[in-house]
Amino acid sequence: MLHPKLTLRTQVALLFGSLVGLVAGGLSWWLAEGLAEQALHDQGTTLQTLATSTAVMFSEGLHERQREVELLAEDPPQGAGLSPQHWQPVLDRLQRSRTHYSWIGLASPKGEVLAASGGLLVGQNVASRPWFQAALSQPYTGDVHAAKLLTTLLPPSATGEPLRFLDFAAPLRDAAGGTIAVLGVHASWDWASEVVNSLRSDALYQQGVRVFVLDRAGQVIHRPRDAAADEAPPHPLPRGLAQIWQWSDGKRYLSAATPVPAREITGDLGWTVVTRQPLARAAQGAEQARRQALLAGALAALLGLLLAGWLAGRFSRPLQRMAEAARRVEAGQQGEQIPEELHSLEVAQLSSALRGMQKALQGREAELEQRVKLRTTELEQAHAELSQANAVLSAMALNDALTGLPNRRAADARLEMEFQRHRRNGQALALGLIDIDRFKSVNDRYGHAGGDEVLQRVARVLAAAVRRTDFLARFGGEEFLVLMPETPQEGALQLAERLRQAVEDSDGPPVKVTLSLGLCCSAEAHASVASALQAADEALYAAKQGGRNRVAQAPAPAAAAG
Repeated sequence: MLHPKLTLRTQVALLFGSLVGLVAGGLSWWLAEGLAEQALHDQGTTLQTLATSTAVMFSEGLHERQREVELLAEDPPQGAGLSPQHWQPVLDRLQRSRTHYSWIGLASPKGEVLAASGGLLVGQNVASRPWFQAALSQPYTGDVHAAKLLTTLLPPSATGEPLRFLDFAAPLRDAAGGTIAVLGVHASWDWASEVVNSLRSDALYQQGVRVFVLDRAGQVIHRPRDAAADEAPPHPLPRGLAQIWQWSDGKRYLSAATPVPAREITGDLGWTVVTRQPLARAAQGAEQARRQALLAGALAALLGLLLAGWLAGRFSRPLQRMAEAARRVEAGQQGEQIPEELHSLEVAQLSSALRGMQKALQGREAELEQRVKLRTTELEQAHAELSQANAVLSAMALNDALTGLPNRRAADARLEMEFQRHRRNGQALALGLIDIDRFKSVNDRYGHAGGDEVLQRVARVLAAAVRRTDFLARFGGEEFLVLMPETPQEGALQLAERLRQAVEDSDGPPVKVTLSLGLCCSAEAHASVASALQAADEALYAAKQGGRNRVAQAPAPAAAAG
């Protein structure tokens, strides 16, 4: 409460000064905190986006390199066999066209290097190397490791660090499926630096943004050149989006992490991309916004105090009315306005100033509300776009790109669901495994393009021949799966024969084909989906052995037969 001995001018000045300071200070503090929080959140989003983009780039790069090695192993040079003089120029050309391939070699099943880029390690034995052992049976993608045999034979790394490689390998097989050689590639880990630099702009680098890559155990396998050798994020990594972490150097950074997506062809190496920015640099925008908003509030409060002191008190009544009106505005009463007082020039000016201030504050409030509405609309649109993208990705993940049919992943899920449902209800469930006869000869004669055309045509014929209630999927290679819910033995045999006949009757480029079908009726009577599939597979084998282009039925399981 103001002291009664103070002059009216002083009392009015103090009253209006306090009012303006409170309103301007409160609004500026609220605005400052909101802007600062948003600025820090936006910077965190930038770090998260960079981490995600880098992780996806790593995943795509690993996939492309492994697939390239597999394709070369599956389709070696014409007439090359295991002859070094045929392979040597091929490997040299491939290394020259792939800057990150430090070494490419072909090894015999006993591990002897038969041919290699630059002739390095030819004649030496690599049988003990993990990439060779794994690739004797299947394609292999290996994690980052230090160079061993090639340390003294290759030029130093472009970064000056010890040589480190990623391994990609695949077996070469004969017509019978036996491994006759192993094709291996050592890719330089300098590739990681190029991936990071291609995505992170110079502006982000100047702002202190750095990118690290961790392996499955949380060890740093890639760090910026200006980072200390022992610098590492906390272990285990905190979950969630961008956060403030304390790193091993004791400093706090705004950080984000994204796992490198696993691809079926390369598997999951367990890598994680971590981006960070010193907290002081990340918060610069937030601090600047906070300072500007607080300064604007302070200036507004000071201006109000000076204005109130200048215009205070020739007449107490107009000032009192304006003070009361100002208190009602402060209380948030809707529709309340500062009265327009014209008793004197000074009072009129004060009245006009306060009315203008009220209008400005209302304008700012309306502007803020509009910004909130706009931001809400943008977020809703972004959410809708993300939902649509997720739906597209989900559909892609469950459909075979070549035939348009459901893929193995979708088939496994449908199999398990129908198996459990039919076991509960006691209804008949039949399934069939379909294989295109002599498909390998089609590929050998017409190439993979011709084989793909045959697969697409057979898929169309089968899809047109099955019933609406049936489920048809590409199960792998030239093999298809048909699932016949609530179908007893007689109906299953009729449908299987219809599918076989439809393919036999169809014709089209590049060649006419037939199919064999292994049928498992009463699949619900088996102990598991795997058991039912095995029965259908054995029946398919019997159809093949019986001359192909026929349907063979698996015997009922012992429990069902009893």
